[in-house]
Amino acid sequence: MFSYGVDGALLRTCTRAGTVDVGKLGLLGRLVRAVQQGSAKLSRMDAGLAAVLGALAGAVATTGAAFATGWSAREQAKIAARAEHRRQRRDARQAVYEEFIDAARTHAAHATHLSIGPMPQNEEEFRQLVREGGNQETDSLIMESYTLHGKIEKILTRVQLAGGPADIGAAAKSVCNSSFAVMGSMAALPSERRFPGREALAEVLREIHERQMRLDEVIDRFVEAASVALDDDGTRP
Repeated sequence: MFSYGVDGALLRTCTRAGTVDVGKLGLLGRLVRAVQQGSAKLSRMDAGLAAVLGALAGAVATTGAAFATGWSAREQAKIAARAEHRRQRRDARQAVYEEFIDAARTHAAHATHLSIGPMPQNEEEFRQLVREGGNQETDSLIMESYTLHGKIEKILTRVQLAGGPADIGAAAKSVCNSSFAVMGSMAALPSERRFPGREALAEVLREIHERQMRLDEVIDRFVEAASVALDDDGTRP
């Protein structure tokens, strides 16, 4: 009997082969045990590695989920902040647009009584026409027109600062230019104390009326542009 712990099948194989070298057989036994022990260690290492990898995968998944949740929350907060900012900007633009339109329409309607009714034939009729608007003299009409235009100019700056599409700024500028033209025509009104004659007065009043009509037209264009600008939800290119 041999006591080297060699597998019985291996011993029988060696015995059949002939004379057994005990030293070699012992060495072979030790090699077999080493292989068996190494295999067991590898199995334990594989199990440990699998456990480590499993834990690592779980940690990565947890971290990834936390990152995704945090990223989603940040993106939602950004979207909400942008929406609120856009709403505040829109509300501010709407307020200044409405103020601009109101000022422009007031100027367009100023002194319209001059172009309504029969043409004055003399100084007294002209003076009466001027007074129908609540003024005692043409100088006050001219100053009122100047004041109304000045208000439009001031609001124009606020319209431009409020931002919005480029066409809204261009439309607002056209309104301001037409308002200036109306003011210029009003400045040509003669003094009610110096009647210039029917034809000369008719020419001045005709020009005032035409420029007021022009101002009405550009105001309507601004209203259209403002409506489009306020309806913009930010998706337009």
